[in-house]
Amino acid sequence: MELTGELKKQVEQAKDKTEAKEMIAKAGMQLTDEELDQVAGGKKIHFRNA
Repeated sequence: MELTGELKKQVEQAKDKTEAKEMIAKAGMQLTDEELDQVAGGKKIHFRNA
């Protein structure tokens, strides 16, 4: 599954994986931790430090 557009931008700005999963769930999607670790093309999401 690919995250695109605004949702992808929001997830990339999440402070941690938990926050990212909450954003994705609110959008009506569910991803495993492995899926969350990859974004379009297999790129890793680098969470910003809080």
